[in-house]
Amino acid sequence: MTIMEENWNYKIDLNEIEASLYGNFELEVNNLCKDVLLVLEEGFISKSIDYQTNLAQTYDEELKNLVESNKSLKQKIDIKIKTLTQQQTQYETFKKDQKLLTQEIKETHEAFLMAKKCYKKILKMYFSIESRKNDNQVIFVQFFTESKKDNENYSVRLIRNIKNGKYELLSVNPKLKCLKELQKEMCDTNNVPGVLCALRQAFLALKDKKSTKTIKTQLE
Repeated sequence: MTIMEENWNYKIDLNEIEASLYGNFELEVNNLCKDVLLVLEEGFISKSIDYQTNLAQTYDEELKNLVESNKSLKQKIDIKIKTLTQQQTQYETFKKDQKLLTQEIKETHEAFLMAKKCYKKILKMYFSIESRKNDNQVIFVQFFTESKKDNENYSVRLIRNIKNGKYELLSVNPKLKCLKELQKEMCDTNNVPGVLCALRQAFLALKDKKSTKTIKTQLE
């Protein structure tokens, strides 16, 4: 059983409730907006600070890298300049040595030509390099003349190995009985002057014998 007093006046004011609720809602929205704005502001400030810090760090790192790069580049340039200077010094030394060597070769060649001329004139002997093949030279020597004769009498052919300087007695004209003996001596001793001297003496004896025989024939 419910007992209600006669003077109890039960009345609901919807406008008041609505106004109250809207006020609370508006207050909460305002507070929430403030909080959001505060968070956003703090976030932007924080990001701005971080950005500036990172930017400064980036600049420092870039500057450090640039300094290191310049240092490394300078070292490379110094090495290149040092190498270039050494090469230039070597080149200048080479030019001086080359000049001296050229002069020495020229003087030696002139002395050789003079000696060759005197040698031919005194000994009456002609010689030349006939041919070259691989490492070998064929040298022609003709006695009792300063120029090569067509008949090739009293002549010798030698083979010279350019690498080891060894000589070989190839042939003689006219043929001599002592040829094999002189070939062996050349092979064993490589005594070119001695063998040529022996050949000249043999040719000279042969020539004198031929001249004597001619004279006797003429007298008869």
